[in-house]
Amino acid sequence: MKSSVAKRFAKAIIEIGQEEKAYEAYGKELRSVLAVFKGSPDLMKVLLNPMHKLEERKSLMEKVSASIGLSKHVAKLMTILVETRNIRFLEEVVEAYSRLEDGLAGRLRASIEAPMELPGPLTDEIKTKLSGLTGKEVILTYRHNPSLLGGLVLRIDNTILDGSLKTQLELMREKIIEGVV
Repeated sequence: MKSSVAKRFAKAIIEIGQEEKAYEAYGKELRSVLAVFKGSPDLMKVLLNPMHKLEERKSLMEKVSASIGLSKHVAKLMTILVETRNIRFLEEVVEAYSRLEDGLAGRLRASIEAPMELPGPLTDEIKTKLSGLTGKEVILTYRHNPSLLGGLVLRIDNTILDGSLKTQLELMREKIIEGVV
């Protein structure tokens, strides 16, 4: 449920951003607002607390918007999120917006997990190959995961390519138990 709400808000603001030719700026603003909320978790608690009148919560959000220097459309979105008590989904809205923004900009986000530090040239080669295969600019993030033992796990959107030794051993174990090997 929450992801569909977040997607609707993200889609609405990115469409306005496209019309205004400012969708990238809106993305930066949304990430800035999220950073403020992550840096001050009490702020979110106040905005969600029904003990405070709606007008007080909206006024607080307007002050936050002004202090960050949000554009009128992003500031309006933030006020709507407070009014509808959907401000709790801000992180999901920002994530959905970033995915839509990447699609418009021809970018693809991928992550790679490995049991050891990968040398820069290897990471660059993976990035180049993915770019060649997809025809998109690839933003690659790396995560160290010593539990993999060997190999790599590559995530691209909802696709996971698991070439880790840990997974291969688990598959072999299942086959042995089934008596297939």
